[in-house]
Amino acid sequence: MTTTTNTLDGALPTITLADPAELIASLPPLLGFRPADSLLLLGLTGAEGRRLRSMVRADLPPEGKEPDAVCAVMDVFGHNGLQAVEIVVVGNHPAQPPPSSGPPHRLLVDLLGEAFEELRIPVRHATWTPEIRGGAPWCCYREKDCGGTLPDDLSTVAAATIAMQGGVTYRSREDLLRQLAPDDPEALARRTEMLNAAIDALDPSVPPAALTPGYAKAVRAAIEAVRRGDLSFSDEQLVELAMALCDPYIRDAGLAAARVPHCSRDAERLWLELVRRIPAPERAEPAVLLAYSAYLRGEGALAGIALDNALEASPGHVLADLLERCRSTSMPPDRLRTLAQHEHHPDIFPPPENEPA
Repeated sequence: MTTTTNTLDGALPTITLADPAELIASLPPLLGFRPADSLLLLGLTGAEGRRLRSMVRADLPPEGKEPDAVCAVMDVFGHNGLQAVEIVVVGNHPAQPPPSSGPPHRLLVDLLGEAFEELRIPVRHATWTPEIRGGAPWCCYREKDCGGTLPDDLSTVAAATIAMQGGVTYRSREDLLRQLAPDDPEALARRTEMLNAAIDALDPSVPPAALTPGYAKAVRAAIEAVRRGDLSFSDEQLVELAMALCDPYIRDAGLAAARVPHCSRDAERLWLELVRRIPAPERAEPAVLLAYSAYLRGEGALAGIALDNALEASPGHVLADLLERCRSTSMPPDRLRTLAQHEHHPDIFPPPENEPA
């Protein structure tokens, strides 16, 4: 089962959603992509339980797998101090037989209701829609005469808020996955050979810390290039950047970049590009930096996909494992900001655009 966890507390301006239709229509911008054939659970806090704190998305289960699906998603909600939850089902699993009446996946919704009752977390609404688009019908599982049509998701408060933050909503999860798809195999194989040769050529008498200033200069120049819109990195540059991000001091500076307003977006764009163009296992390093930056902005979908890339490239990667545990338990981003607090790290940050270098 594929799951996506978004933690919004402390990552975005407060978004209060009371109307079920508005809430359903807000899911694509909040997730970062338009979900299909999905179960979505939304954790609510606030004085009246109307502030959206966290979300979990999972693939809808086939018939007979509903208990497994419930177990897979409930771990997130056992220790979050939520005041209420919303259950949203989008679409229908192709192997699930259509019901004689009412929305599909009723057993799944009933089992979730029982699980939340054990946690003493009330289910505010349980709703279904065949798809999230303006004009699509929606209805409730538990209340009669509860339903209507969805507003345009691009007109919601959430869409406007996230667009102001520079967020992007992809048409599907597959579109989001393609953003991190690796470069062509021949290019990656060529860079693997170059990278191995460069590592073999390192002088063992030179302490690793002596290489850090040069690595910092290379990363800074790459961030400046991204700012100019130049992503045409040569193989030699990519190899140097791969080696740079394996330096723990540069890695720490990369984490800190997520909290530097004038270059955080450019740095994140660089990490994404390097995930695509650097071979394993070194590609795990930019993937972790991308995941951390995305997590701090509340983009759990992108963070999760980046972490999948990191752990695939380097199974057991310590920082990737840590971030994945935080993400899967919906830890608020503010609690992870200390990872980027280092008194001394190499200067990889270009100055603001209106200041001289």
